[in-house]
Amino acid sequence: MSDTSELLKIKKKNRTYLIVAVVSTVTTVIFAGLFFYSQRLGVILDLKNPYPLIDPARNFVPQENFAVNLQPLREELRKKASDFASGGKVSIYVEFLNSGANIHVNPTTYVWPASLPKLALSMAVMKKIERGEWKLSNELILTRGDQEEGSASDVDALWKHPIGTRFTIEKLLEELLKNSDNTAHGILSRNMHADEIQVILDDLGMSELFNEEGQVNAKEYSRLFRALYTASFLTREHSQLLLTWLDSSLFNDFLAGAVPEEIPFPHKYGLNTERRAYADSGIVYIPRGPYMITVILEGDQRLLYEIDEVRAKAFMQDISTSVYEYLSKN
Repeated sequence: MSDTSELLKIKKKNRTYLIVAVVSTVTTVIFAGLFFYSQRLGVILDLKNPYPLIDPARNFVPQENFAVNLQPLREELRKKASDFASGGKVSIYVEFLNSGANIHVNPTTYVWPASLPKLALSMAVMKKIERGEWKLSNELILTRGDQEEGSASDVDALWKHPIGTRFTIEKLLEELLKNSDNTAHGILSRNMHADEIQVILDDLGMSELFNEEGQVNAKEYSRLFRALYTASFLTREHSQLLLTWLDSSLFNDFLAGAVPEEIPFPHKYGLNTERRAYADSGIVYIPRGPYMITVILEGDQRLLYEIDEVRAKAFMQDISTSVYEYLSKN
């Protein structure tokens, strides 16, 4: 064999070693980066987590985004609720999710929830999908008994469709959460068993969500949103999907009216003119960390409906403004 051929053979072998070395180095860097990201430098240097009894998520959130003194805001909200409640009822709950610091005004007061239970129905439907009993692509049929006016969007409200129209479960869930469509609620609830909805209350320990009259209070209802935020009842994929639909709601007459458009605010609202019920609940994702807010009102029957609704909307937005500004700045 010539010296030239031997030299080419050596170069080829060296090139192969070089490629292997580069690939190994890149792979090592990637895995090291992921490890540093998940464990943080301080933990690695100590060769083990120095805080084994502390929530691991605490490694990723600065201390200043945990400590929140809510007492000034608590006093402000209680004063506003007291001034408004003459002739009606108010239940308010606010929680800064990073720390769990919270405010509850009239925690034992139960108020008619209007459309708020639609969120529980959507979670029960999604759990049925996770069990493999339904698929998002399955279709359900519109019957005459399902048709009911009432939707934030009259452009393509489901009640306008002819009897016998088939809707996918995905479409029904989206309309239920995005536009609070009553017909979507009718179709889905007709095809669900009461036990399938009760499983949410059982699994989450929410036996006190409803009283005997079907009313709810703000603190208990907020736990539904906490279950979505932590993906503790549904998978992360399905919790995210429900929150995305809730965030796409165009209804901003209540709490959303005080939240800037660029801030995500997945929320479920409720409005029942006959019962003078006004409700809104959701999660506001401000940069320092999200907070839950739920406000449920029963208006003053002594007032004309138009006046009562304007008063309720103003109160909702006033509460939302106070909470948003306080938690964004303090």
